[in-house]
Amino acid sequence: MSDLRWVIWLIPALPLLGFLVTVLLARSERAAGLIASVAVGLSFVATIASIAVMQSLPEEARRLNIVLWEWISVGAFRVSFGVLFDQLTAVMALLITGVGGLIHIYSIGYMHGDSRPVRFFAYLNLFIFAMLMLVMADNLLLLFLGWEGVGLCSFLLIGHYFDRRSVAPGIVPSEAAVKAFVVNRVGDAAFLLAIILVFSRLGSISFFPNEALGINGYLERAPELAFTQVGIGFLGSIGVITAICLLMLIGVTGKSAQVPLYTWLPDAMAGPTPVSALIHAATMVTAGVYLIVRNHTLFSASPTAAGVVVAIGLVTAFLAATAAITQFDIKRVLAYSTISQLGYMVTAVGMGAYAAGMFHLLTHGFFKALLFLAAGAIIHAVHETQDMRRMGGLKDELPTTFRIYAIGALALAGIFPFAGFWSKDEIIAHAWFTVQNPGAAVALIVTSMLTAFYMGRQVALIFYGKRREPGTPAHEPGNAMRIPLFILAAAAVLGGLINLPGVHWLSSFLEPVIHEPEVVYTLGMGILATIATLLSIGGAYLGWWLYARALAGRVRPGRDDPALRYLGDLWRGAELGWGFDWFYQRVIVRPYRNFSQTLSDVFDRQGIDGILVAGPGRILGVLAHGVRVAQSGFVRNYALAFLIGVVVLVGYFTLAGR
Repeated sequence: MSDLRWVIWLIPALPLLGFLVTVLLARSERAAGLIASVAVGLSFVATIASIAVMQSLPEEARRLNIVLWEWISVGAFRVSFGVLFDQLTAVMALLITGVGGLIHIYSIGYMHGDSRPVRFFAYLNLFIFAMLMLVMADNLLLLFLGWEGVGLCSFLLIGHYFDRRSVAPGIVPSEAAVKAFVVNRVGDAAFLLAIILVFSRLGSISFFPNEALGINGYLERAPELAFTQVGIGFLGSIGVITAICLLMLIGVTGKSAQVPLYTWLPDAMAGPTPVSALIHAATMVTAGVYLIVRNHTLFSASPTAAGVVVAIGLVTAFLAATAAITQFDIKRVLAYSTISQLGYMVTAVGMGAYAAGMFHLLTHGFFKALLFLAAGAIIHAVHETQDMRRMGGLKDELPTTFRIYAIGALALAGIFPFAGFWSKDEIIAHAWFTVQNPGAAVALIVTSMLTAFYMGRQVALIFYGKRREPGTPAHEPGNAMRIPLFILAAAAVLGGLINLPGVHWLSSFLEPVIHEPEVVYTLGMGILATIATLLSIGGAYLGWWLYARALAGRVRPGRDDPALRYLGDLWRGAELGWGFDWFYQRVIVRPYRNFSQTLSDVFDRQGIDGILVAGPGRILGVLAHGVRVAQSGFVRNYALAFLIGVVVLVGYFTLAGR
């Protein structure tokens, strides 16, 4: 089957072909939806076929590096346009094409009647292509091309409603798209510096040796830099590997929405709900976690960088969970939840639990896509309402959607036996027992309790009690939206089987790439998992009881949360995302705009326009006006001018002749 390696190229080629066909040939909503969905579906089939090809090879030959052409050749800088297909790539490609395909199918029903369906589905396909190139690239530069591609597509998709002045909860789509693009550029600039540093020190940006070009891989040479320092100006010096990892981490904080660059993600809710599911579950935000796992050799060689990764992940997980508790917009709760769960994944890979981090990345893709798509069904059912204060009592009107949403909520909360339980507790157990960091484990358990609390609160506000704003009866979604929900619900229930304790299918599959020893489960791990689960159950029940019973009567459309009365500024701070947006607006955005306005007024308008451009024109105008005044048309004036000229000339020659 090794002759079938060409099938690997079909994985990214099919979504790209779908994009081109949709743009050039599709003229109707139905045609665009079918073409885009079939393209991603066939890409999923190609991924399965590629895994079969890879598994048919000898174990030592299961890293397939296929070069299409030599992309760049400038001196020693040689870069291929090629794909790398190994176990890690396979896992990511399955998630992207599988969950992405379901989101495409769901979008056929959700986007029915949209004014720009062809553009929407074309961008979805382009997004999938860019993400696949990111995870399949055999070198950092091609990975960066996919990295920038998903950034561009997120800008286009978040701004899909660019002609609307505002969408719930008061976000301007065009501004949200620009914000996502600009914030990510900060991280991308650091990532580009990391690529430059890798090449300058290791002479290659290919992950592994490239036989077609005869160049080495930088990952295998990383130990050579163990004691090498690089100067950072007046700050002294830092280890090269640490510098590379920290620069990559800045890129991760942008793309995977970690502190302090997470502020773009909540505002990304301005895009259509399928876009929210695609960005938050299967594609863009997982890119940072993938980058760390792919470069785990570097991060494992730098304890300093790994410690910073863990700290960033823990802070992000906790702060985002507290922010999610205070939100009333149904999608904004899930957005902050995504940030928190990404913090979980970043913490895991920072501690060296690469298999556990990838396990949670997969299960999170299942239940978070389920929650976003179910939220979209709810929004459609209540006629585009996203404010949970205006909902309530939907359990009886939407029984199927209620059950599906409850499955997603239980999986996210980490309740046994749903998928989130297995992946979360594996990370907690690694923190407590493997790296022996009880502080990190406790922080993760507390974050899990907060997660359960805000999901209990959300379920209570949406489905329990009575409709707080009576209107047209809600309706269940159609088949195009319902079928993907059923499939994702099954995955949220059974997803834990991927890496079930004692079986370790995922860990064993990824072992040739991450070289992580097999986890031996003990009684202590079981006790810790039981405690964490009981605390999560308690948190979920408390959130539900408060908002379905104790405080239910005090929740009103347009009013503040009843808890604000008891927590005051603490609640308000969490509601505002702990002030990061406020800080950026006042310290960076406003001063920058004011400075730009000053430059525009002083240098542009007065200096360039007023002096350099308009100045010569005004001077010539004054001279021309003087000449025009002299041309009066009277003979006596011309005779007088002639006489004056004669007198001047005679006087000049007389004086000059002395």
